Amino acid sequence: MDSIIQDLITWINTQEKQVIIGITGHGGAGKTTFADQLNQALNQEANLICTDPYIVSSELRRETKITYSYQEEARAAKMTACHPLAHYVDALERDIQMTRAGMRWNTIDRDYLPAKLIEPNKKCTIFEGMSVAFVNTAYFDVEIYLYTDGETELARRSSRDTAERNRNLENIQKSHQERRRQYSHFMHPYKDKADIILFTDEKGCILKRTN
Repeated sequence: MDSIIQDLITWINTQEKQVIIGITGHGGAGKTTFADQLNQALNQEANLICTDPYIVSSELRRETKITYSYQEEARAAKMTACHPLAHYVDALERDIQMTRAGMRWNTIDRDYLPAKLIEPNKKCTIFEGMSVAFVNTAYFDVEIYLYTDGETELARRSSRDTAERNRNLENIQKSHQERRRQYSHFMHPYKDKADIILFTDEKGCILKRTN
């Protein structure tokens, strides 16, 4: 991962315009860690924006039922954050365009993530989160997609979501298989549009493709 970040830093420093980077992938894939490391490598001179506030609230998702076919089996389930309609994509694209236009704007204020001012004069702006996957790739100079296997994802989410997000471990485990199915069906196909694809697990990070 360090060499990939260093290559990005080298490329960013050659650009005369502001660079906008999208970092996305499934939950537990390491995208937040990657974004934080890139920001630190830039001496925290970048705008780093978590896109979780652009995800429809879990209360609304629980009330939304979807039907789809998975491995030739008809399924009916609650919508997870892996579904494109679980994201306020238009609002995110608007804010990316404001960044590109050099405008100051405030991020969405949430209890878990207070609003902050986005400055237009920074060399790089990083948008990180699942919502990024569903944004038109033309809005980014580079899009990076991280993914992992089901076992690694469950272990990471079980640790993170219980400790940092006060989630119930039993509920995480119950919803895990449905999340993986919806991820495979609705979200994973978006990885093929990314410029850089990374697979991560407890052994490390593997570069799968770079354009």
